[in-house]
Amino acid sequence: MAGSPVLPSSDTDPTGQQKRVQKAIKDFNRRIDAVQKGVLAILKRIPYKVVTLNAVNAEQKTYIFELDDFTLANMDNEISMLIGQLIDEGTPQTNWFMSAYITPAYVQGTALTMANLTIQSEAYAVSRPHLDSLLTSAPYRRRLSLLQARTFNEMKKIADDMTGDLASTLSRGMASGLNPRKIAENIETRIGVSKFDASRIAQTEVVGAMRTARREEAQQAQTDLGVKSKLLHLSALKSTSRASHIARHGNLYTIQEVATWYSIVPNMIFCYCSQVEVLVDDKGNPLSPGIIERAKRKLDK
Repeated sequence: MAGSPVLPSSDTDPTGQQKRVQKAIKDFNRRIDAVQKGVLAILKRIPYKVVTLNAVNAEQKTYIFELDDFTLANMDNEISMLIGQLIDEGTPQTNWFMSAYITPAYVQGTALTMANLTIQSEAYAVSRPHLDSLLTSAPYRRRLSLLQARTFNEMKKIADDMTGDLASTLSRGMASGLNPRKIAENIETRIGVSKFDASRIAQTEVVGAMRTARREEAQQAQTDLGVKSKLLHLSALKSTSRASHIARHGNLYTIQEVATWYSIVPNMIFCYCSQVEVLVDDKGNPLSPGIIERAKRKLDK
């Protein structure tokens, strides 16, 4: 007799990725702090002189930095190299964010779907006897490569945005004759923006990798074996959870419906919701209807 789907043990972290996300954010922040240190070092190297604009009021001063086209170009290149080495180093397969966070999350999602479908479907259990063989299969490797390439593009976008932002802040401050301390403060402000963007990428992409893995393995099982399943939405029942996400809790959706919902950008950003595979009959009705009630009872806690 087929078993019942397994619900996650945590109501507030149903994907089980919160610790991994927190670690990724710390890793990003450490790297961005190193970028800030490097940019400030560039600022300190540029010689300048102080000019008093009003002899009556000596407080009105401007700072003239000794800049030329070569120095400006070299400064921009140095910032670009600094950020490139720290943020988007490597390839889609070897980049630090992929190897330490995205790929492990994807593997975990695949393993959870494999365990869940194995309990519910004998056909699936026979076809996927070992996780290692699944992780080395051509369909799995192809799916993972596509995810890595897309996420790597997001990393490059962060690096490009940070490069342009910091180079502009530095050169604009010098051209405006600002006090070097004020330029340093402006750089620190922009670094704060970069850290927020990095935290968004860390949370969205790590949790998203895990959810994507589950959808894609469920879809593969349906394509290869005819194992029909829908996805039971489990909202992360946090105080910060959005009403539109909580409203989906305990409801069944097709794999495509879930993919389409997450393709709407606001839905995937900072989302800790998860989905669990539930086998259905030809009419789309769950073979384990009790799982729906179990999930919905969590809303009453």
